[in-house]
Amino acid sequence: MKLDQLRKNLNLLIGALGGLAYAIFAWGVDACLLQQHNGSMPWLKLAFCFLAVLLIFLIATSFSTRNNNLIIRALIWMAAATILSFLISFLSFQGMEFAWKSIYPDHAGQISYTILETIRGRLFVIIVMSNILFFIGGMLVESASEAMIKSSGLIGWVLPILFCLAFFGGAGYVADANFNFQLRDQIIAVNKQISEAAIMNSSQMTERQERLIRRFTKLNVKLDGPHRLFVGSFDESFTQSVILIDFDGIWASCTSINGLVGNCERILN
Repeated sequence: MKLDQLRKNLNLLIGALGGLAYAIFAWGVDACLLQQHNGSMPWLKLAFCFLAVLLIFLIATSFSTRNNNLIIRALIWMAAATILSFLISFLSFQGMEFAWKSIYPDHAGQISYTILETIRGRLFVIIVMSNILFFIGGMLVESASEAMIKSSGLIGWVLPILFCLAFFGGAGYVADANFNFQLRDQIIAVNKQISEAAIMNSSQMTERQERLIRRFTKLNVKLDGPHRLFVGSFDESFTQSVILIDFDGIWASCTSINGLVGNCERILN
């Protein structure tokens, strides 16, 4: 009886670690990179969804490890993958649009995360890949817990756990690559160009640098001072976006095309 309870507890532990791995790759990496490049409220997505992800993983682990029918177990994990795929889609677009408009109501008119056909196509890719990866990872949970019980060496039980978690982390990576990556790169690129413009020496500028600094200097803001960026809107392919920038209370919007800053304008309150 004690051994059965130990197995149950270990299964839930590995399920919880699976949820952590998924959250880290779906939102944690995104948050870390945005934090490094002055993204506004970079941990917001992770904070909103972490408990929901953990709960879904624990429920899926509990139900699947209690059932010996392979088909039912597979369906449980595939259902969890599908639910999480819709969750990340909702959070990345409708959820973040609502959050930004609530946090910055004065600039709600510049914020639009319209659900486009491209987003639905990306969601389909996430659902398919997540179903496959969750199915494999879910089938490995019990073998990983058995390895913890039976293995006498550290490597003997750590490797099966890491192998199992790799599939859940991979599903998180797929979600990040389809929904976060391109928009995050736009923020990072604009932030780097702001930093570049702030330290330019006017006597040594190339033609490209002159164009770049003109786009920012007309804003009449302190480029080397504190600033926060987030995506206000984007096109269907995610290649063109409008980045909203808070220069310590002075707001501006810059068009970014494949990471290259186009026109920048101050936003008048």
